[in-house]
Amino acid sequence: MAIAARESLGVVAGALAPGDLVPREASLAVVEALGANVVAAYRFEARERERRAAAGMKPLTRPDALNLLMALPLGEPVPAGSLSDRERRALKCLPKGAVVRRDGLITRLATQPVHVDMVFVSGRGWESAMEQAERFTPFTARSVLIDGVLRRKEEAVMRAAFYGIGLLRVQGATVEVVVPPSPFVRKRHTVANWKFLEDVHRQLS
Repeated sequence: MAIAARESLGVVAGALAPGDLVPREASLAVVEALGANVVAAYRFEARERERRAAAGMKPLTRPDALNLLMALPLGEPVPAGSLSDRERRALKCLPKGAVVRRDGLITRLATQPVHVDMVFVSGRGWESAMEQAERFTPFTARSVLIDGVLRRKEEAVMRAAFYGIGLLRVQGATVEVVVPPSPFVRKRHTVANWKFLEDVHRQLS
C-alpha cells in the first residue's frame, strides 16, 4: 500500500527516534520538489532567514540570478564593471536584499536559506519510491518508506545499498530500518542545488 505524503509526515515524526537518521534539531514538513511530494527533514539557516525577513527579500527563483550570485564572493565587494553583459542583465532581476550596490561595487549578501538533511519518499512499491528518491541524489540524503510486506526483499536491499538510499519498512506504529541511508556528501555547489533549497524554503516560509 502506498503511504500518502501527509501520512508519511506522521510516520517519520512519530516512529523514528530523534537523532537516528537526521539531526535532533531538524524539523519535518511535506514539500513538493523535483516533481514528487516528499517529507523533508530540514534546518533553517537562522541568520540568513532573519536577514531576508528584515530586508523584505523575495524568494530567489531565476536560474540566471542564482548563477550570478554563485559567481560573486559572499560579503566581498566586486567592481560592477567586471560583470559580463549577461551578469548585468541578471543583476537587474535580483530581488531587493540579495546584493548591495554602492560606489560602483556589488556585494553579495544572499546565501542559501535552509539545509535539507534528508527527504523521505513513499510509493506504491519500493521500485517506484526508489526511482523518485534517485532524483534527489545530487541534493541530499534519501530514504524510502514502504508500508507492509517488502516484496523481493533481497533485490530491494541490494538496490538500496548500492545507491545509498535508506530503506524503511512501516509496520503499524513502528518503522524498521532495513537499510540505513548513506550520509550525503556534496561534491560541488551548483545552481540546481541552490534552486532546490530555494524551492523548499519557499514552501516553508
